[in-house]
Amino acid sequence: MKNETIRVFVITYKRAALLKRALNSLINQTYTNWVAEVINDDPLDTEVNELLRALADERIALKDHPTNFGATRNFNYCFSKKTDEPYASILEDDNWWEEDFLDKMVAAINGYLNAQMVVSNEKIWIEQNDGKWLDANRTVWDKKTGTELLEFNLRDKCGSAKICNSAMLWRTSCSNSWLTPNDLPVDVTEHFRERVIPHPILLVNKPLVNFSQTIATARSQNPSLWGSYQVLLVASAFRKIHGIERSKLAYDLFLKARKDGNSPYKTTLLHAALADKSARAIFYMATLPEILRYLLTWLKKPITSYTTINAVHNNKEHFHYLININPNKGC
Repeated sequence: MKNETIRVFVITYKRAALLKRALNSLINQTYTNWVAEVINDDPLDTEVNELLRALADERIALKDHPTNFGATRNFNYCFSKKTDEPYASILEDDNWWEEDFLDKMVAAINGYLNAQMVVSNEKIWIEQNDGKWLDANRTVWDKKTGTELLEFNLRDKCGSAKICNSAMLWRTSCSNSWLTPNDLPVDVTEHFRERVIPHPILLVNKPLVNFSQTIATARSQNPSLWGSYQVLLVASAFRKIHGIERSKLAYDLFLKARKDGNSPYKTTLLHAALADKSARAIFYMATLPEILRYLLTWLKKPITSYTTINAVHNNKEHFHYLININPNKGC
């Protein structure tokens, strides 16, 4: 399947200058057998069409939405689109690919027929106030060489995610079953989707994608939103298991938090223990200093803490989505 066509969904919203950089990285791919669908999420933005006319690449077509879909609904559109191409990928307008991205990703997934998706590491760039980009000299994952398989492990799904929207290439045969709720905050679409994609997922540790930390972002600035959804991810994992398995998971999560020196994550774990009784085992794994530090969080941020521990009640539909997922379900 070396020469099979890849469908690339390019998502853009009011960022024509960044879109040009993204599209140039697509046009310059060493793997040339692709077609692109540029999803313009601002019906009034005429710059996108003008840019495509200037590029004059017949492989690139424009998809105008009649209304603004928003990021999460656009991602679902990409995964649910019926297409003849066996592979698909997403490129967001603020990110760009290394020229061998598609070549390397197709080669990787063809080597692992059981993998439905392959994900690449990313190099991080930070937008400056003058419009220039600063190389952060770091990547999303520490490991930068080799490939590996990510098997399904609940411990790895409790607040973190390996998949990144602009770093994926997937088989299209069953991707329409990987949709997340359309009203889900974009901050956690990757975390939710990783729960539903059949594992193993193939990881390419080489950074083949350039990830932009932009000044303006669609992600929420509400401090309790991220904490609330972290609680949902943790609590839903405990809902899926029982008895001694809950104690083991609590032990593993605290062990990981201590190893990483991650005090905010310890707070998330203890929030989850209050949010849902299935996660009560977490309390028994916390030390007295960790409990005292957690109480200090309540003193400093009582409203945020209260909102966070009510995450399960406040986000019932999204919580039910998580607990009803069957990760072993095939296409």
